[in-house]
Amino acid sequence: MPTKQLKPGDEVDSWCTKCKMDLMHRIIAMQNGSIIRVECRTCNGHHNYRKPKSAAAEPRGATARTSSTRAASGGTSPRKAAAAEIERQREQTWEKAVLGQSIASFKSYRPSQTFALGELIRHGKFGDGYIVRVIDRQKVEVMFKDGPRTLAQALEA
Repeated sequence: MPTKQLKPGDEVDSWCTKCKMDLMHRIIAMQNGSIIRVECRTCNGHHNYRKPKSAAAEPRGATARTSSTRAASGGTSPRKAAAAEIERQREQTWEKAVLGQSIASFKSYRPSQTFALGELIRHGKFGDGYIVRVIDRQKVEVMFKDGPRTLAQALEA
């Protein structure tokens, strides 16, 4: 069965450098039949074409392993499944602590302020979070929706 010849304007899967995922992209530049530049359909970012990571993850001899054997094995390794479960629990904990709280219960983050364990903060870039631990006098660890971050506190102006 002949493969369709790609041209600018067609859509292909590509690794998005902004979204950090394999996503649908529109071809915007080609040279000698090779895709050079693409536009992400999700974030509208333009970048050089990169093969999807999922395609690179398949080893060359992997064609013998069919989707039925992948489904029988659960589709993921035990290590990946455990990591996914930990991430799911972390997100649930964040949701319980942050979602549904009144706006007044959040402190706006400023490095000059001092924070206590469990306080809710609102960061301009990272969003809403809560103090997971006070590392030392000038550092706190804050849990945001996308994960923990270390932030400064009690800095003199």
